[in-house]
Amino acid sequence: MKGWRHGKLAVFLTVPYDATVDKEKRTGGSTGAVPREKSGARSLLAWHSVNGRHDLPWRIRQDPYAVLVSEFMLQQTTVATVIPRFHAWMKRFPRIAVLASAGEGEVLSAWEGLGYYSRARRLHAAAKAVVSRHGGHVPEEESMLLSLPGIGNYTAAAVRAFAHDQPALVLDTNINRVLSRWGNVDIPIDTARGRQLILKVATAFYRCGGSRAMASALMDLGATLCLPRKPLCTLCPLRKTCTAGDPEKLPKKSPRPVTTAMTEHRAWIVRNGKIFLKQSQGPRWRGLWILPELAGTLPAGRAVTEITYPITRYRVTMRLFPVIGKPSEGLRGFPAEELALIPIPTPHRKALRRAIAAAGLTGHTVS
Repeated sequence: MKGWRHGKLAVFLTVPYDATVDKEKRTGGSTGAVPREKSGARSLLAWHSVNGRHDLPWRIRQDPYAVLVSEFMLQQTTVATVIPRFHAWMKRFPRIAVLASAGEGEVLSAWEGLGYYSRARRLHAAAKAVVSRHGGHVPEEESMLLSLPGIGNYTAAAVRAFAHDQPALVLDTNINRVLSRWGNVDIPIDTARGRQLILKVATAFYRCGGSRAMASALMDLGATLCLPRKPLCTLCPLRKTCTAGDPEKLPKKSPRPVTTAMTEHRAWIVRNGKIFLKQSQGPRWRGLWILPELAGTLPAGRAVTEITYPITRYRVTMRLFPVIGKPSEGLRGFPAEELALIPIPTPHRKALRRAIAAAGLTGHTVS
């Protein structure tokens, strides 16, 4: 079963859940009615046992290193994009010790296509720390996980739940959406009060099952049925206990910052069959090979190519201009056929691909 993490549309085959779960009598011995969260949790876990995305590679393995890699990769990236790169990564770095001993250039090259390269550096640093401090074993204690480079509250909770099945509240975008609807949280969930309410609903849900099972079920429900737009409420195992008045309007969030347009000019330098690039010193794309920036007066002539790409709250238009003359110091020339072997951020690789095609350098690839 394939899907999208972080609330994107999923492609899936759904099997109707056992309707008898929703028809259970809400009496529970001396305590009276079965609590709403317990009834909902039962229905959710029954649905998930049949419809869950159990074939995700990091769920099949469940070893802490695989979970750690998947959590770094899945930040701001869809499941569909991550799956093939996860397989390639685990083939290249099958154990955390292998990753820890690799050079940064090799790590960045293996990360290409996932974007946000700082994640690769943080994962690399975390791997080194796990090897040096914990003998190569990813810890399960929250304090130890939080002491590792690049690991914050969410990643620590996810590793504790998915790798070790330890008590932890995993709250990603999918889970927050499900819980905000189920609890009808009618205020922005990115405010202090909203987070407090989501935490209260989550705590009640997670008490009703193991963290691994509950987090997986909530996450998969958000990825396949409780969609951001046009949720499939008639198929939802929580429909009998959900209190959302208008699910499509939840969760509420504070207004997003306005996207700012930016333009950058870069140099297209080809000498003796080589394309000249610069290794970025950061903070963006540090260690990756990029097209050199152009400062001051632009060269005469039209741009070789132009692309537009988003990054954080900016929408950047990159224009590539041909430059004549001796390449400046600090640049390095690469034959076009070698570009596929070096780490290049996706926007620059796309611009290179177009420029090479426009220049008629046939038979070469940068993919």
